[in-house]
Amino acid sequence: MLERRAVYNGFMQGVTVVTICFLLLVATPAYAAASNTEWDAALTTIEQLHDSFSALELANTQEKQKVQTLREQNSKKHKEISMNIQLIDKAKLDKLKLEADHVQTKYAPLLAKYTELGKKATEAKKRKDNKSALVLDLQRNRIKASAQTARKEIKLRKDALTAARKQASAKAKMVRHTLVPMQTLKKQITAEHKKITELNKHKVAANKRYAAAIKQGDALTAAGQLKQIVGKLHFILASQKKVYEWEGNIRGIIHAAQSKL
Repeated sequence: MLERRAVYNGFMQGVTVVTICFLLLVATPAYAAASNTEWDAALTTIEQLHDSFSALELANTQEKQKVQTLREQNSKKHKEISMNIQLIDKAKLDKLKLEADHVQTKYAPLLAKYTELGKKATEAKKRKDNKSALVLDLQRNRIKASAQTARKEIKLRKDALTAARKQASAKAKMVRHTLVPMQTLKKQITAEHKKITELNKHKVAANKRYAAAIKQGDALTAAGQLKQIVGKLHFILASQKKVYEWEGNIRGIIHAAQSKL
């Protein structure tokens, strides 16, 4: 199948060149001022450049597809990492929070009672109600050890949760820091795409002048314009290769960040 396609492409390129040559020969009288030698040399140049033109057009199409595929892959992976950053140690954090909430709820009545008895004892002392103050102090002191133990356990659970959150935050910060160089590369890619757009504008303009010269049988002008087109295609291909290389660097950065999750 590939051999047939190659043969077909070669055949079509040959047909195109022959067609161009025919059009130039038919319209030659319009440019009789140019010497036959110059005209023939220009025609030869067109034949030679047309092969380069076809090869560069194909290379640019393939390179553009490679860039697009890699960019889509990078974009997908980057989104996945951004989501995973939010999920760093989520199971661990959820478990610790559940435990902290459970302990807080478990000891809430005890601590509320201990606090209330303390307030009432203080109020009784202010009223000089020594009997009530004594009873309240006895009741409060009876559960004092349990209240202190409860507070320690609550603090331990909260401290564990806070430490885990700080650890997850530090890990997320490290992953985000790894991704920072992507921004510079993306700016370079954007700038290069602007260059490619500008080069394509010049190529299209040159292609119009080339087509017009072919219709008029002006081989010299046609050769000059085709040379410009081929030149622009070389620059476009070079830019496409730069973009592909930068997208490759972005892929490397994403992999590095992913390994730190």
